Amino acid sequence: MELTDRVIRILHVQGTGLVVSDSFGRVHVLDEELRLLRSSPRVRQGRPLYGLTVADGWVIGKDRMGAVWRWSLETLDLVNRLDPATVCDPSTLIEGEEPSPVSSRGIGVWEGRVFVTSGYHHQMLVLDLATFDVLEIRPNICGTSPMEWASTEHPALHAISDKKGNLRFGSFSDLEFPVHVKLDDGNIHRVRYDARHDRFWCTQDFGEGETADIANGVVTVRPDGTKESELLFARDDVEFVAFSPDFTRAYSGGFDGELYVFDNTDRELRVERVVTGFSHQLSDITVSPDGDLYVLCQDGEIVRLAPDGSFVQGLGFRRQAVWDIQPSDEDPSVLYCATDSGVAVAEVRQVAGGPTLHVLEDHETGHGFTRRVAPVDGGWIGISRDRRVFRARRGGEVLWSRHLPEALLHTVAASPDRTRALVASNAGAVELDTTTGETLASLRVDGLPVWACAYLPDGNRVLTTRNGVVAAFAPGHDEPTWRLDQGEYPKRMWAQDGFLYIVGDGGLKEIAVGHGVTRLWKDLLSNTAENAAVADGLVCVSSYGMQVAAYTYENDELVGFMEDLPDYPKALTFVRDDSGRPYLLLGCRTGLLSLYRLDKSPEEGTFAALEDHWLPRRPARYTLRSLPSAAG
Repeated sequence: MELTDRVIRILHVQGTGLVVSDSFGRVHVLDEELRLLRSSPRVRQGRPLYGLTVADGWVIGKDRMGAVWRWSLETLDLVNRLDPATVCDPSTLIEGEEPSPVSSRGIGVWEGRVFVTSGYHHQMLVLDLATFDVLEIRPNICGTSPMEWASTEHPALHAISDKKGNLRFGSFSDLEFPVHVKLDDGNIHRVRYDARHDRFWCTQDFGEGETADIANGVVTVRPDGTKESELLFARDDVEFVAFSPDFTRAYSGGFDGELYVFDNTDRELRVERVVTGFSHQLSDITVSPDGDLYVLCQDGEIVRLAPDGSFVQGLGFRRQAVWDIQPSDEDPSVLYCATDSGVAVAEVRQVAGGPTLHVLEDHETGHGFTRRVAPVDGGWIGISRDRRVFRARRGGEVLWSRHLPEALLHTVAASPDRTRALVASNAGAVELDTTTGETLASLRVDGLPVWACAYLPDGNRVLTTRNGVVAAFAPGHDEPTWRLDQGEYPKRMWAQDGFLYIVGDGGLKEIAVGHGVTRLWKDLLSNTAENAAVADGLVCVSSYGMQVAAYTYENDELVGFMEDLPDYPKALTFVRDDSGRPYLLLGCRTGLLSLYRLDKSPEEGTFAALEDHWLPRRPARYTLRSLPSAAG
């Protein structure tokens, strides 16, 4: 037996093993050697299960739409499901309100009761653990923000966090949480009690104040709500913190893909070592009573480590994702797809039913997952998770490959004449000669992480930082000729039709270089916008909320909306049939390529599913290594 769907939460339960939840709403039990023992049944309403806890022989889960589930821990038989749309207090809803998707993890269990934010984020359900009866539907303790974590580890004091950076102390016994601390501008994914030093460790997503969207890490807080100390070691979301059984070590990590091992023998936040080389971003961790670590990667790989962070074994999960899709220079019907295992080449062909996809090539690079590709003459330039830039021809021949070890790489762009390539990273940006791979220039913006880059039609280079500063550089100059602080972190950026487009935390923004933001599309997107495409008066935007929205270009009207997609959309582009009509192509996790007609009326939602195609899934290749401590 093997796991076939991506694991998104993991916890160790003494006497049982590893209890995990997946992206299709199932739970599984693995032994400590990562062998699958049993699985819950598939269900029609299965959605990603982000909330997961175990109590008194029950597994409790919450999915991304707010449904709450209960399984028997012994058998994993499904016993209860509470529907997110109807288990609510209708008197507090606005007309037409529906449950909103959210990847919140918070489930509190105390004195035989379960406390969980519902599908309507301003409401909280109080459930009887033994019967799963709804005892109360009450206002959410966290206001309108979903509860992100609940800690009942302290002997008398409970702590909860939300998705707006708030930490509250109180008790589930009386539902009073009077002590409030603001720690972050975004999610606090974990709050864990440190019994050795009588304090709480909290993670940060964005950071706060002057370092917001620049640096973040972990914060320690005393039980009276006093902020004790912090260590800002990360440049992306920090997802977890956990302790060794004797609390002499702490472990933390996140989307930078590095595990920080802390020496917790005294109160000083001191990093003992950093473990790197994982296959992907890190999303969760659990620790066994013997001290072994089980680290969950975002691609579904589970890595077992010894207490000091040394490698023991990996699950070998077969995964795939499509991260980027770019048309070739020679033929727009030929598409380069950046994947978990390398680069695939697909072609749009015309058949009786309309356009169809054929995968012509599927190249395994042997590197980390290919995050982005940029077309150049005869092939592509790609960047990989293991900090490598490479150029390849059609057919897969690699012309050159360079390792840029200074920092994680985020995006790559090719100049209009295809002689230069710009690579954005946490250490700034470098410009490379596309023929040789040699460095032509290094660019910085206030010493900040650069998360996206693009070329303008005149060859000017544009960078945008994690905290939303946009800077344009003329060829041959290392000082910006124009700057804009658009205020929100980016994911991708490109130039098109005389404008610059940036997609990210604030939706999709159209920017006139030299002036500022001219248009914005973000209605109904419940999370960060991941990608977008603009063509023929139509704008399509995808988000981390498993959503794709369609808007008119001229008046920003919402004319189409999809959610509850088969998996998370990452890549997005328009392709055309023989008559020039646009179709939307999505690249998703699980290696899914989905093609949509756009001929439905706005009243019917614009999108019409045409076909799906899955790329082969493969185990990740990775080698862990320990680095000298760079923090603490």
